[in-house]
Amino acid sequence: MIVREMGGGRLLCIPQPTHALMAAQFCRHWGNADFAAPQPYTPVMMAIAQHDNGWYEWELAPRLRADGFPMDFMTHTDQVEKTALWQRGINRVWAQHPYAALLVGRHASILYEQFLAQSAYDGKNERVVRAFLADQRQMLERARRLLGGDRDLLAAMQQETIEINTRLLQFGDHASLQVSVPWSAQTTLPHCPLDYSGATVEIRIVYNDCAITFDPWPYGVDQFEVTLEGYLIDGERFADEAGYHRALSEASFYRKTWNVMRNA
Repeated sequence: MIVREMGGGRLLCIPQPTHALMAAQFCRHWGNADFAAPQPYTPVMMAIAQHDNGWYEWELAPRLRADGFPMDFMTHTDQVEKTALWQRGINRVWAQHPYAALLVGRHASILYEQFLAQSAYDGKNERVVRAFLADQRQMLERARRLLGGDRDLLAAMQQETIEINTRLLQFGDHASLQVSVPWSAQTTLPHCPLDYSGATVEIRIVYNDCAITFDPWPYGVDQFEVTLEGYLIDGERFADEAGYHRALSEASFYRKTWNVMRNA
């Protein structure tokens, strides 16, 4: 869950799977004379659109922090539960397309590798995370055996190609979070894929209440729209989870659209 304070004692609750759909909106038109279009297109888009679907069951009965404020994906810190959420989503995507599942697993792995490098976990959580990373490496070998007979997918199974396609997923993920959480009105998104040689660039995102721009421009169209959707609830802190769930059941639907365009 992404939980955004809207003022006036109201919160916007954005389910993680809904955020992932917005991430895919940021990537559908990727590719022009300077940026290579994603290949293979369909499973790459599937991975982006479904990269957080493991949260679905958790969000049927979301929890509160100790202070009564709704828990979000950043304040949920139990890695035993979070790695299980990741794995459930990866397994769900695998059933639809193994290559898409590889990208979701690699996305999670990159995030966890960054946290491990920062010594972010205690002993128990570190052991759980390392076991999860080992499972993703085993899944890669399983996918290579399964997909190795497909000429097109065999090329996509190269580690460099997996990394580039995962970096596109992470671009969409970061762009969606930037405007949803929201984070700062402008920032630099690192490691954005330029082509399948392994080259990456930094892309600057700038947004306001109506428009979003990227520089350099990575798309094959001059403009398109992205939409944020969620649920507006009354109240910011709740005495118990039953009260929070009741507020969600009575929430109004929220929808906001931005125009993504080239710099003038």
